Amino acid sequence: MCHRTVVAVQREIELRGISTVVITINPEPTRQMRPPRALYPSGFKPGNALGRAFMPDLQKRVLRDALLLVKEPARPGEVIERHYPEYIAESEI
Repeated sequence: MCHRTVVAVQREIELRGISTVVITINPEPTRQMRPPRALYPSGFKPGNALGRAFMPDLQKRVLRDALLLVKEPARPGEVIERHYPEYIAESEI
């Protein structure tokens, strides 16, 4: 889905008083759209925003990190980058 569309929907939801966070694998275009909250799992590939299939522990960590951002105040344009070494190590095999 287009990052512009996602951030536009995210802003509308925020205007209604519901905190949101976007998980992006393409941080620059996302940053340019200034989402209220954004998480970039560094090195992840398209279709794997939470990690590859059959990696439930990693997927839970990424989702938990994203949900923790919801508790923080909005910081439009700031994309929080997190590194998940277990994803990178397996993707290089």
